[in-house]
Amino acid sequence: MLRVRSIRLTGKGVGDAVVEFHDKANILAGDSDTGKSYLVHLLDYVFGADELNKRIDEAEPYAQLFVEFENTEGKFITLERHLSGGNLMLHSGKFADREEDKGEIIAPKRSGTSKAKDVTEVLFNFAGIAEARLRRNEAGNTNRLTIRTLLPLFLVDEVSMIDERSPVLGRGGFDTTPRKRAFAYLLTGKDDEGIIAREKKEIVNAKLTAQLSLISDLLKPIEQRIQKRPSDEADEGIEKVDEAISSLSRSLSEHSTERKELEEQRRTAFTSAQRAESQVVAIDELIKQYGLLDERYRTDLERLDFIAEGAYFFDGLQEVRCPLCDQLMSPGHVHKASEQSTAIYLAARAEAAKILAHRQDLKETIETVTQLRETRVGEQTDAQNEIRRADTRIGTILAPTVQDGSSRLDRLVARRVQLEAMQNDDTQATYLRQLREQIETATGGEAGASTQKWEALPSAALLKFSREVEAVLKEWNWEGEGRVEFDEAAFDIKVDGQARQSHGKGVRAILYAAFVIALLRYCQDNGRPHLGTVIIDSPLTSYKKKGKAVSEDERINAGIEAAFWESLRNVKSGIQIIVIENKEPPPDVAHAVHYERFAGKEAEPGERVGFIPQ
Repeated sequence: MLRVRSIRLTGKGVGDAVVEFHDKANILAGDSDTGKSYLVHLLDYVFGADELNKRIDEAEPYAQLFVEFENTEGKFITLERHLSGGNLMLHSGKFADREEDKGEIIAPKRSGTSKAKDVTEVLFNFAGIAEARLRRNEAGNTNRLTIRTLLPLFLVDEVSMIDERSPVLGRGGFDTTPRKRAFAYLLTGKDDEGIIAREKKEIVNAKLTAQLSLISDLLKPIEQRIQKRPSDEADEGIEKVDEAISSLSRSLSEHSTERKELEEQRRTAFTSAQRAESQVVAIDELIKQYGLLDERYRTDLERLDFIAEGAYFFDGLQEVRCPLCDQLMSPGHVHKASEQSTAIYLAARAEAAKILAHRQDLKETIETVTQLRETRVGEQTDAQNEIRRADTRIGTILAPTVQDGSSRLDRLVARRVQLEAMQNDDTQATYLRQLREQIETATGGEAGASTQKWEALPSAALLKFSREVEAVLKEWNWEGEGRVEFDEAAFDIKVDGQARQSHGKGVRAILYAAFVIALLRYCQDNGRPHLGTVIIDSPLTSYKKKGKAVSEDERINAGIEAAFWESLRNVKSGIQIIVIENKEPPPDVAHAVHYERFAGKEAEPGERVGFIPQ
């Protein structure tokens, strides 16, 4: 909740016109034409009115309006607006601190689908009131709750006080439904968010007609396809085709499995053939090398045989010249080489024996390798035969079978798609025909013309509120039992069975004041949304034109008046009541509350003349 702390006008070359207010009760009293009611219009203006509805000559030098607010957390904001119109400036803090704050421009109110920050958003957030949407008509369309909708329940000018209209509905210019729903929102704290609105009959019928046209456009090609369909097309069911597809798919799967096994066998055989072939090549190369080695062994043996025979025949030679020294070979002529012939012979024979042994080993090795070659050639032949067998099975049996099965499967799938499309055509045609019949029936009746039924005001909350009004009237010494009922037809109260509108102006005014003060107290006690302040202009002195005598119906009981003043001493903390009156309160009451008096033209030295300083 919030409180109004001050209202201030500023202008060049003139002193500020300012009046301050406190928590709980405030009384602003004094003569007519001192600017008291002008303050109500200033508040209305800062609460988002399009223009300032009242002008006074004394305020002409002033240009800017500042209204300072405080909430229950002790925080302050100040709203500024030029008296000639336009947007507002939001200052965070008191009026005196505005120079330190650049301010933020806000709109008096939103229009259309705008999301701009406005006075409602600022003051609701500051007062702790959640964003709410309220129904604005019987069709269920909703609008955002604004401070302007709540205005008759907390800012009451002197004309509205005596008006015969409901305190909830206020004077003309606003729809009644939003204000009724705003009152319900204050009573319950529940808004109309989520209501699904009913469309107008003309819009509904237009939509139904458009739907009929669309349905006809959708149905026409479907019916053409159904008519062109051969009579025996539908004999074959989708289930039968699905069975054939399933059976063929299993067969293809089995063939696919066999083909994978054959391909795996072929890969294994191919690997074996490659390995055997590579080993045969290696063996052939080895045998070739072994042949070369055997040839070398043979030539080495021939050379050794030659050396051995030479040594053998060397000793049997006749006397001849030595081939070494060209001397005659006498018995005494011994050459060093001849001395070693025996040894050479023996060594040659030994080396030949060794080579013969190696040659025998080589022969055996060649025979072993040759046998291994024959084995590998056999393995290669077997692998190649396996490859040819797999290729034959895949190429001549499986491939044609799979190809034929795949072609059949494609035809079956295409047939199933065709049958499914035919089935879908039948289903859609049936559905669209039924929908067309329903819409044609609806357009032929009174579609959209039925009256919406809405929840009534909660009786428990109304009873509790009525008891609060009774408590206020009891404090004000109401004559009679003071039994209060809420009349939902008039959206006003009845006291002791008599409607507020049927009373005279004076009683209407005091009952209006009781209504809004009781609502403020009810909201505070029950945690319901409320701005937290009530400003009432002339609850005790009925508005009348100048020169007109006060009639009997404009007067109120003196006992009620005295009790009214006395009750202001006991206003609870946390709420604010501002009473603007021509009549002055008793001195003890004036000392107990925040009291401002505008003395007017008869002001004595030191007394304040009016809102605008002289």
